[in-house]
Amino acid sequence: MEVELTSRQPQAQPAGRGDRVARTREAIVSSTLSLAMEGEVAPIVRDIAKLAGVSARTVFQHFADTAELYVAVLSRVLGTMANEPAQDGAMSALDERIAGVIAIRAARYEKLRPMWTFVEALRQRSSEAADKTRQIYAENREEICKSFDQELASLPGERRERAINALAMSLTPESWIVLRERLGLTVDQAREEWRFIVKAIFAGNH
Repeated sequence: MEVELTSRQPQAQPAGRGDRVARTREAIVSSTLSLAMEGEVAPIVRDIAKLAGVSARTVFQHFADTAELYVAVLSRVLGTMANEPAQDGAMSALDERIAGVIAIRAARYEKLRPMWTFVEALRQRSSEAADKTRQIYAENREEICKSFDQELASLPGERRERAINALAMSLTPESWIVLRERLGLTVDQAREEWRFIVKAIFAGNH
């Protein structure tokens, strides 16, 4: 997940008011994202404005409150994730598909990890943010179904649903954070743990 971590300063070129407004809004969103990626759970307007090169008053001219700004940041992150290529479910070897699915999520969630506390705090504060974060899990489940369609299709209805749920639950941002931060595993070690779990799920259903 490629996330822009620095504010994008307006280019020195003639532009109409609409372009200036868009650039200012972009600088505010990018600056807030930078602070969130640095571990700020609730970046304050003063710091956001300073990093964006605008006044605090300007921030509130573009966003009604910090919650609206934070949701815009979350939308940016989720939009970037949605544009990532999904694992090709047509690959013949199961081990290759498992490795591909894990590689995509490990990279995605490792980049999301520094700001996950920000995301969780925002989810509790904003129903809109809660709805948006549910997209992560819905899309994760859908991608898993496509990647492992061959194996899942051979299972009877209830076992198929349980296998999908087990896979979707295992390959979540929280799971990655537990492996990386709570258990202190390296990226490679965490990926190996995920690989073990996914293989165990399929072994138990065939």
